[in-house]
Amino acid sequence: MRATKLLVAILLFTAMAVAQTAPSSSSDKTSGTQTPDPNQQPTSPLQDPVKPTEAELNKPKAAKFDIGSGGNTGEDQQLGEIRLMNRYTEVNGKTDSSFRVPGDNNLAEFNYYLDRKFMVTRRIQMLSMYRGTDDRSVDPERNSLQKAYVRIFGARDEFIIGDALVNFSRLSFNQNIKGVSATSRIGDNWKLSAVGGIFIDRYGSLYKDLIGKPYLSLVTGARLERSIFNKDSKLGVNLSSARDQTDFLDQIDPTTGLAAAVGTSPIPSTNTLTSVDGKFQFKNGFRLDSEFAYSFTDFDRRFSALGCTSVPCDTRQPEPTLNRMQGDWGGRLESSYRYKKLSLRSSYVRYQPNFASVNARQISDLQDFVFRASYDLTNWLNVDGTVRRSNNDLKQQLAFQTTLWGPEMRFVFHDLALYKRASFEVGYRHRDVSASNGSASRFVRTPYAELTLPIKQTFFNVGYERRQAQDQIDARQTSNTDRVYAGLRGVYDIANWQINPSLRYELERESHRPAICDFPLQPLAPAAPLPADQPCNIFVDPALHRDSNRLGSASLLIDAPRYFILEMAFRSSSSTVATLSPFTDAFGVPLPPPLQPLPNGFSRPSYKAALTYKFHNDENMTFTFGFERTNNFYLPVPTAQPASPNDYDERIWSGTVLYRFGRRAQ
Repeated sequence: MRATKLLVAILLFTAMAVAQTAPSSSSDKTSGTQTPDPNQQPTSPLQDPVKPTEAELNKPKAAKFDIGSGGNTGEDQQLGEIRLMNRYTEVNGKTDSSFRVPGDNNLAEFNYYLDRKFMVTRRIQMLSMYRGTDDRSVDPERNSLQKAYVRIFGARDEFIIGDALVNFSRLSFNQNIKGVSATSRIGDNWKLSAVGGIFIDRYGSLYKDLIGKPYLSLVTGARLERSIFNKDSKLGVNLSSARDQTDFLDQIDPTTGLAAAVGTSPIPSTNTLTSVDGKFQFKNGFRLDSEFAYSFTDFDRRFSALGCTSVPCDTRQPEPTLNRMQGDWGGRLESSYRYKKLSLRSSYVRYQPNFASVNARQISDLQDFVFRASYDLTNWLNVDGTVRRSNNDLKQQLAFQTTLWGPEMRFVFHDLALYKRASFEVGYRHRDVSASNGSASRFVRTPYAELTLPIKQTFFNVGYERRQAQDQIDARQTSNTDRVYAGLRGVYDIANWQINPSLRYELERESHRPAICDFPLQPLAPAAPLPADQPCNIFVDPALHRDSNRLGSASLLIDAPRYFILEMAFRSSSSTVATLSPFTDAFGVPLPPPLQPLPNGFSRPSYKAALTYKFHNDENMTFTFGFERTNNFYLPVPTAQPASPNDYDERIWSGTVLYRFGRRAQ
């Protein structure tokens, strides 16, 4: 607490000192933009996407320091931001289910950006983002350097020391690193890039003793690029290397394979990859983008000296104890072509089972083909069709192959005589997943329709889709789902009052028969050989059960002509599930059948409000009072013993002072 208060005092003193030397910028509204995370792990179309938990959805987002259009304006800039926040958190009910920190918490952030002329022909940029807090739900580090870099660049070269986003190609290098990055143009057609540094979650993980060991990898890379044909056609050669550091991971006993510390860690590896990529743009509208890569990987560098202990040594799949590098290739090909009203696009990727690209986070053992065609039938109707096929088990190294087949079709009506601004879309999606050994065979049919209707500054949309999911192996997984959604958004300017309301509601209602077959763990009759055409032992309860999911949200932003900004939001997520679960005795042992349909589900309404006051009507100095409340209600399955309460709610009161200083480029 003393350290945080001392940091707050230092930041306030710095702000007053800078305010006397640097003119305050004019009142200008800035809006942060969301940038895709380059480190996000891609997902295979053969796998079901992982939905984020409620805690992840409600986790506080890192503060964004908006520096406008960056440093390529050619004008000197000096921007600073000081943010001080105090908030009181109250958690009631089952407190261990909340990730919030109860009590009084403080936060202080200091962000600074400088862009100046340097050495006549170059410019220098410096950025630092520093945070101090005693709230673990915001940051596990009390004092942390969020981001920092120094960039020196000119017309033909660029040097970055610190945080840098390195993007060579899709298969070689595409992630944030902390280190040194350099790029230089050689003549008119050549460009050379090189990078060296580390990949780690934060600077503090390098020298602080935090809970849990961080992941650290030493990374290097280089790219040589040449322009050919024209300025839009390029050919590049890439080199990428990553070496995980075992000292930063939980040690694993090679005899048992168990981690010595609590938790799990990624298997450390060494990875070297080289690739050739090309982008070609032709005058007739044809575009081609391709890349071929080959990688050498030791999938567990801790035990590579022990030799191959598996029998036999199968090099067609990653072998953690193989005593040599395993190599494999990956490639991609994309193309597009437009001729008058016809547009064609296609892509093909193939990543072999042992192909690995640590610095680009690519998937292995995947073959994926997509073809899309679009044609403007009339000036008010567009037809679009897509087909996709994916499969794994490229070297027959798995027990079976999983295949995804996904065609879809849609019609888009626009510029209609009835109402020019309206658009109506109707289509059909089909997804079919099957396994070569017969362990999986299911498909989903989804017809849908959506209407978008702009009326002056009001935008209204409504849609409906029906998902018919049929599992031909397990009838309990077959279901029909109706989804209805509607939304309204307004952008109004009334007497210089900016008013932006937004409403949205979604309802999903699923019907299925979860007890049409008995459960293997609790058979209602003696087990019998399964008929070839019936995977269930016997039919138990063919009754139709209905589940529903609901999501409603409403928000309102009022920006007054002077002094005040009001923001309010409401969000409610709820679900009703008919759970088939037996009653239990005092010891938690399931009682004998019959199984009974019991209500289950949850409701999570949340309320947020923030009132911002602008001192002297200047958005560079504001005070914001905020309130947030989140309720979490659960309907537990009834048992013979009273269930422990799972409900909890969170209430947060906060006050935030924001001060911006400096000079922004015009």
